[in-house]
Amino acid sequence: MGYTVRHTIDTDVDGFWKLFLDMGVARAMWTDLGSPGSFEVVEERVSEQGSIHWTIDYAAEIELPNFVKKLVGDGSYSEVGVFDNAQKVYSARCVPKVNADKFCTTFEITAQPLGDGSRCERVIAVENKVKVFGVGGLIESYLERSQREAHTKVADFLNRWIHQGTARNDDA
Repeated sequence: MGYTVRHTIDTDVDGFWKLFLDMGVARAMWTDLGSPGSFEVVEERVSEQGSIHWTIDYAAEIELPNFVKKLVGDGSYSEVGVFDNAQKVYSARCVPKVNADKFCTTFEITAQPLGDGSRCERVIAVENKVKVFGVGGLIESYLERSQREAHTKVADFLNRWIHQGTARNDDA
């Protein structure tokens, strides 16, 4: 089951990618959004072409329906992604710590300039595939709802960070 979300981000395309690739911003967002658990950058490397490869482990500790917990444990997963610096595209797959053969989420993030270029539209195309007989579609629908909500919260955080962070960056 696939879907696409779009959010306006109050910075230009380059500013968006600078924020997206900043692990300090990611940590602040994780804390600000009250995300339980933690995340750890397990691998980060830059290719000769300038693409950034990373693996991030998320210990989710999220609220899940009991039948989902039986299938995926506590929801912990690894995000294995690549930012293609030439194309300005981030592609990733999420690999759950439990039953990775039954669950697959992949996504691609792009950013497009809006208006005079001082703002951009972040576009996230997501594909959730769940191979669990009888309830796969139900779980995919649940994932989509929770992911859409999370994407909106991230966009709201980024815009707050941009408006508050400008003063912080000017002081540096």
